[in-house]
Amino acid sequence: MQATKPDSGSESEKFSVIGVLGGPGSGKGTQCKLLAQASKLNHISIGDVLREELKRKGSEYAAIIEQNMRAGTVGPKEITVGILKSYILAAAREGTDLFILDGFPRNLEQAQYFEEIIGPIEFVIVLECPDAILTDRLLLRKRFDDNLESIRKRLRTFHDTTSQVIESFSNQGKVKAIDANNSIEAINEQLVRILEAREEAS
Repeated sequence: MQATKPDSGSESEKFSVIGVLGGPGSGKGTQCKLLAQASKLNHISIGDVLREELKRKGSEYAAIIEQNMRAGTVGPKEITVGILKSYILAAAREGTDLFILDGFPRNLEQAQYFEEIIGPIEFVIVLECPDAILTDRLLLRKRFDDNLESIRKRLRTFHDTTSQVIESFSNQGKVKAIDANNSIEAINEQLVRILEAREEAS
């Protein structure tokens, strides 16, 4: 299903949105980048978008974003979705018609608010991987929010909060699960097949 949002003129932008979910370290960013390189879609990393906002001089949201990242919690939906809306609508006006949202939506409030003010999410892809594997991968990355305490909090958030999003979309028949405890190439092949099947069905 495509989203249609009017701009300030007489034309409108039509685009589709797919969410990619999985525990921290499941390979969302890597896989979304590979898809973006091989096809005409726009990959938006929610984590990268928030980190860019964190670094932006004079950002009124920087303190809140950093606090949530360190705590491994989901921030206010208005901040995340507001930033996404500006980005998506600008790209749609330039002709982008498919967006892959890497790490979104993380909770039901985000999902509902996104669909209310931007448009429907066609389906979500879930990268499934055991917590022990995710923890080992994250500790190797050595980002500021990849310490053991933060990792445990982020995994807890995923299981307690993001799992509700997955359940909600699953009840609508809008979840496609992938085994992410696999090689990068094998995971990518599964994702490519999902997008190819989507194209064939449209």
